[in-house]
Amino acid sequence: MVRLDKNKIRGTLTRAAVKDPEPAKPPTEAPASPPPEGSDLEKFSHYVLKQLIEENVPPTPVNFQIYFEKLLEQKPLSFRKRINELLEVDTANDDEQRAKIEREIKEGFTQIKTMLQGIATIYKNLTVMKGLAKKRQDELNVNTSQLAVQNVITAFSGDLGKLSALMERQLAGLKEGYERAGATLKSIEQEAIFDTRYGIYNKRYLIKTIESEKESIKKYGYSSTLMLLKVKDAALSRIVNSKDRAVLLRNISKLLLKTSRRSDVVAHYGEGVFAMAMKHTNIESAKKACERIAELIYATSFFIGEMELDIDIELAIVELQGDKGVEESLIAALDALPLSGREQEAYAVGTL
Repeated sequence: MVRLDKNKIRGTLTRAAVKDPEPAKPPTEAPASPPPEGSDLEKFSHYVLKQLIEENVPPTPVNFQIYFEKLLEQKPLSFRKRINELLEVDTANDDEQRAKIEREIKEGFTQIKTMLQGIATIYKNLTVMKGLAKKRQDELNVNTSQLAVQNVITAFSGDLGKLSALMERQLAGLKEGYERAGATLKSIEQEAIFDTRYGIYNKRYLIKTIESEKESIKKYGYSSTLMLLKVKDAALSRIVNSKDRAVLLRNISKLLLKTSRRSDVVAHYGEGVFAMAMKHTNIESAKKACERIAELIYATSFFIGEMELDIDIELAIVELQGDKGVEESLIAALDALPLSGREQEAYAVGTL
């Protein structure tokens, strides 16, 4: 088993809405002063809004959230702590809630499937019982002198036939329900956005996010960056047990989530390759993010039992471009992955 030891805004918004208000006449009675935290949040929100307008970024709720988090990172720790305390209850977005619901639905369907499998087993047992009764009847038919016993067995066989016909109708209904449940489950899986193995988004949602960012980049001209991360094959090959490898990768995904902003999309691309779509993040800021991620992972001790694993990762980034396809961006980042590592550069920059 792998053990992880961690060492270490609504309505129309215009420029007029963010202009400094005109001095108000002194009131006859001094109003109650708002709490300092509320004042901090209000001032910072105005600052975020001004930055959006100055950079010609549409002040939509999503863009406001992204800029809010990005600009908050530049503030002192004490200020970030005060603001985060105020926002503590507002941490889940619609996609996170949908992911939670998907997990619950899948768990429910698993239970239904188990129940139906049990019913199918009962039917098989009844079928066996019917066969045994038929076998005994055939044996009795050989001895015609036992007419009375034959009559009893025949009656029993008739009752059993009626029961069998009833069960067949019931099984037909159960089979139809089972097929419908299976089709529903398959539909949910095809639309799912969450990877339950690693507790992050899946490849489908990642591609959808990149496509959306490409359109926004093309329309508004801001920067966003894609980052890929992979544990080197040489490091994974030292872990014989597949369950231990899975636990290690889950721990890596948790560390990746820990270093991300709420506006970042952390996903499992596939085959142990993790991705982070960093919205409103240029290549220079992405490089700093890679440095933080590499530092965090290399400063974390990973154990298999009592043996410490010398982890080695590959990191690559590529700046998304409006005129380049999603596949081109992903291939550029994937090709750059092997150029990075503990004994190489901490990260590599893919070129389109």
